[in-house]
Amino acid sequence: MQRKIDSVRDYLDENPQIRQIMSLVMVLALGVIFVVWAIATYSWGGFFVRISKGLVDGLALSMLLFLMVSGFFLIFGLCDVINFAHGAFFMLGGFLGLEIYLGTEAVLLDPALPFSSYFTANPFTMSVLAFIVGALGATVVMALIGGGIEFFTVRRLYGNAVAQILLTVGFMYVITQIAEIVWGSSVVTYFISPSSQIGYFFITGIIDFGGPLKFETYRIFLIFLGLTVAAAMFVVFRKTRVGLQIQAGIEDSEMVEILGTDIKKLFTLVFMLGAGLAGLSGAVLVPWIGANTGHGLTYLIFAFVIVVVGGAHYGRFEGTFFGALIVGLAMKLTAYFIPFLENIIVFIIMAIILIVKPGGLTGT
Repeated sequence: MQRKIDSVRDYLDENPQIRQIMSLVMVLALGVIFVVWAIATYSWGGFFVRISKGLVDGLALSMLLFLMVSGFFLIFGLCDVINFAHGAFFMLGGFLGLEIYLGTEAVLLDPALPFSSYFTANPFTMSVLAFIVGALGATVVMALIGGGIEFFTVRRLYGNAVAQILLTVGFMYVITQIAEIVWGSSVVTYFISPSSQIGYFFITGIIDFGGPLKFETYRIFLIFLGLTVAAAMFVVFRKTRVGLQIQAGIEDSEMVEILGTDIKKLFTLVFMLGAGLAGLSGAVLVPWIGANTGHGLTYLIFAFVIVVVGGAHYGRFEGTFFGALIVGLAMKLTAYFIPFLENIIVFIIMAIILIVKPGGLTGT
C-alpha cells in the first residue's frame, strides 16, 4: 500500500498540471455541494443575501488582513526575521488610533477654538477628520516604535534565529501587558464618551439596496483602502529605487549590499514600514470590531496562515494578497452559513492547499 502511495505521489510531482487539475476539480466539487446545501437550507433569496453580505464582509476582512500581513511579509522577507511582535504592533496600533481619534475629536469640539462651531454643526466631517488623524498618527507612532526596536535590539541578532524569536516573543508579551495595564483586557470601542457618539454615524452608515440587502459603508471603505494600499505598494516595489532595492534584498540581501546599498538602513526602513502597516491596520480595525489586547495573538496566527497559504514565504509579495483574500472570504462566507466553523475553516483550507501545492499558491 505504501509503495502505491509513493508511486502516486511521484507521478503527481512529475506532472504538476495533473495536481492542479485535481485541486480545481476538488474545489469545484466542494463549491457545488456547498451551493446546493445552502440553497436547500435558505432558499434562493436568503442564499443571495447571505452570499452578498459574506462577500462584502469577506473582502473587507481580506483587505484588513492584507494591510497587516504585508508588513509581516516585508520584515520576514528582507530581514529574515520572524517577527512574533507583529501582532502586538497591530493591537497597539488599534489602541493608539483610538486615543488619537478621541483626542482629535476633543480638540475639534473645544469651544475655546474658533472652528469648533463648524465641527459641532458638521459631526460627520468632524468624525472623518478625527479618524484620518487617528489612523495616520497610529501609523507614524508604530513606524517609529518598529524602527527603534530594530535599531537598538534586532540589529544585533541578525543570523541568530533562536535569539530573534525569543526577543520578538518577549516584545509581544511586554507590549501586551503594557496595553492591559493601560486599557484593560476587555474590548474598547469608539463609543466610550458622549462626544464619541458623533462618530457612530460615520462608522455605521448604510448603503441600502432595498429589503434585507444592506451594506455598511465602513466595509466598503476598508475594501477601497486595502486595494489602494496594494496598488501603491505594487508601484513602489516595481517603479521606485527604494522599492526595487527592497525587492532585490528579499531575493538576495548579500548581493544588494555588495552592490553598494546600505543594508542596515534598508532593514531599519523595512521594519518601520512593516510596523507602520501593522499600526494602520490596527487603527482601521477598531471602528469595526473594537480594540482588544487579545487581537495581537489572534491576528498573528492569521498572518502565519496567510503567508503559508499564499506562498509569501518564498518571497512572493502577491502571495500575501491572494492568501489574505482566501482567508478573509473563507472566514466571512463560513460565518454566514456555518458560524461554528468560522475560525476553523482557514486551517482546513491551509491543509488542503499544502497537500495539493506544498509551496502555497504562488510558491515553488
